[in-house]
Formats: sequence, structure tokens, C-alpha cells
Amino acid sequence: MPIRAYLGDQSMFTPDAIDAMSQALEEACAVLAITDFHPGAREMVAARIIHLARTGMIDANALRNRVVLEARPSPEDLTA
Repeated sequence: MPIRAYLGDQSMFTPDAIDAMSQALEEACAVLAITDFHPGAREMVAARIIHLARTGMIDANALRNRVVLEARPSPEDLTA
């Protein structure tokens, strides 16, 4: 599902930006094993991608990497 479903105001993004954001959403969800059966988790990933894009981060790889990095626990979290 493209990110358009989660965008309220699409006019602030170019078509290329929306494509990059959609690609980042699909790839981040694949890496994080978030499927369509986890709509809440998918929506949270989409919201984070949209937020990052609003701050100027539009590259699909950078968006994906940032969201995946933020979603994974840190080593400190695993030992606590």
C-alpha cells in the first residue's frame, strides 16, 4: 500500500517525494517484518516517514534506514 493512504495533505510533496516515501515505507516494513496484518505498526512507520520527509529528508534509502534504525532496540535495551 502506498504512503498516499496515510497522507492528509499530499500537495506539500512532489510526486517524486511521494514515490520515495512509498518505497521507504514498503522496504522498512519488509525489514521490520510488518505485514498488512499489522496496520497499526504500518501506520506508525508511515507517520515517522512523513514526519522525516516534512523536515526535508526525501531519499528513500535514508528514510528507510532511519526508520529501521529507530525501530530496533539498542544493545542497552537488550541487557536491561
